[in-house]
Amino acid sequence: MVDFPATRWSLIARLPDDPLQASALVGLYADAIGGYLAAKLHGEDADRIADVVQEVLLDLLNRPTALGQARPGPGSRYRHFLMHLAWQSALNRLRHHRRRDGQSLDQPSMDLSAPDDPPAPEVQAMDRSWALSVVQQALAGMHQAAEQGTIDHDSVVVLEAHLIDGRNLRDIAAKTGWSLATCSRRLAQARQFVQRAIAERLRLAGEIGADESDQVAGARLLESLSIPR
Repeated sequence: MVDFPATRWSLIARLPDDPLQASALVGLYADAIGGYLAAKLHGEDADRIADVVQEVLLDLLNRPTALGQARPGPGSRYRHFLMHLAWQSALNRLRHHRRRDGQSLDQPSMDLSAPDDPPAPEVQAMDRSWALSVVQQALAGMHQAAEQGTIDHDSVVVLEAHLIDGRNLRDIAAKTGWSLATCSRRLAQARQFVQRAIAERLRLAGEIGADESDQVAGARLLESLSIPR
């Protein structure tokens, strides 16, 4: 994906003077942050993970000065910076919980380090969490649109069978009793909706420009998750 446009970094630089902007940005990345922290804290008690994630998000909302310290550079991604801050905060919260419960502060199965420059595996984990959150939001929006009658519910059925279950159109047609042409048309309608929703979220995050097509943006994100197309 392209680097953040200059206007996006200018906006981020103003965060310390605009707490509402900090709230908007944290909200944009909240699902991705939650997914990333949950994966990093794998092996912890589920209730403790939920508590830590909520505490971290609240902590970030109250730190506009820290959120505004990101600086542009080659390959810069604000989500990488934000998730790194979130992980540092999570470590502090986790140690607090363990100290309170009289537990050891160390756990061999978990990496408690927080490097200043996340290595490639960490970047990949951050990117995957972000991509998954974007896709989930797009699918949730599609279900809402189906309930409102904006998109045909049968199109949702075909897309999920193809995208999530990995079924080909012939199998879907055989199971539903719809013709192959009908399944193809419904898949195209739902795919277009999801691609548009994905592209809108990526533009909101400053990850793609206004001139990048919805199809290219959507396909790129889906490929990063290794989801069948």
